Amino acid sequence: MLRKARTRAVLLVLIFAATAAAATVLAAALALAAPAARANSTLAVPASAGTAIWPLVGRETACVYCDVAAAAFGAASASIDVLLSTIEVEGDPVVGTLVAACARGVSVRVLLDQSDFEPSITEKNAKAVAFLVAHGIDARLDDPATTTHAKLAIVDRATVIVGSTNWNHYALFEHRQADVRIDDERVGAAFGDFFDRLWANPSAPLGMTLDGGEIPTEGPALVALPDAGQSTLYGSFVLDLLAHATTSVHAALYRMSVYPQFADSATSALVDGLIQAAGRGLEVRVLLDDCSFYADSAEANLESAIFLYQSGIDVRLDDPDVTTHAKLLVVDGETVVLGSTNWNYYSVERNIEANVALVRMPDVASVFESYFASLWANGRGIGR
Repeated sequence: MLRKARTRAVLLVLIFAATAAAATVLAAALALAAPAARANSTLAVPASAGTAIWPLVGRETACVYCDVAAAAFGAASASIDVLLSTIEVEGDPVVGTLVAACARGVSVRVLLDQSDFEPSITEKNAKAVAFLVAHGIDARLDDPATTTHAKLAIVDRATVIVGSTNWNHYALFEHRQADVRIDDERVGAAFGDFFDRLWANPSAPLGMTLDGGEIPTEGPALVALPDAGQSTLYGSFVLDLLAHATTSVHAALYRMSVYPQFADSATSALVDGLIQAAGRGLEVRVLLDDCSFYADSAEANLESAIFLYQSGIDVRLDDPDVTTHAKLLVVDGETVVLGSTNWNYYSVERNIEANVALVRMPDVASVFESYFASLWANGRGIGR
């Protein structure tokens, strides 16, 4: 049972068999050898039998994310590719499982952010790269002109762990996160090809688009949503999702910025999508992190909370003593979008990000909906 003060870690494995209602995967395939016209397009392919979904939410003391990652890395037979904003080796048990996989012959590549605006990020990641290289792992920093904000691991091109969790003690054991493990070769290939392109050229302007057919109107579907450079695939998908929502929109976000002066921006479009959904009579609830540790983020979230409240949206801030680092959206109680994208300009329109949508999967959504409900119950309204 969920407790009021804190949420427990939740692990639920859901298997989707290959039936008439089997999940369809819209895989963002970036084949290097593909013609230029299709290099950044997405493909729609049937899911294989036994697609497995592992919702990973909550933090208390045990780190379920750590256990799930360790199990995936321990089972790896050929490759592990990791794309992360930050790694801090000390106090991070996940790194040890990565080193162990490399030691038994698994090919391991790690790409981390090299920041041109925050020296501490580069310093931490440079130390992590040195540690990983010393243990035989092929690790490097990205181009400082880009910002790698994704939190993504790909195992044997068949398992993907994606969400909001960086690899450091606070993120793993204390922050409130939303992640998912997906066992499906199509999803693994999608994000694997995306990683290959970034590994070859982190500053490549990958203008991702949804192609290869519309998202199915019936049955469950998985949609891989990687973004890089000049891509706004996540923003476009979520905006369309909000426009077609019929009952509810619940969002737990670490960071949101509103830009009234830039009404045509992708971020403004997302905020407008929430307002329009509320205007149609939907239950729209937004929980934002208080960001008490970062003054600029705290100011942006408070401004956003006030703007949403004045626009008719039910909004709350979390407890200032905790960090809600999730980037989670649950729509109509059956569709979930999660990953690394915050709702601000750089995250939506410029960063390297990784997200996934789990469409029309009420059993999966119920886990994240319960998680959101626990966060909401402990939130504070404006002025409290």
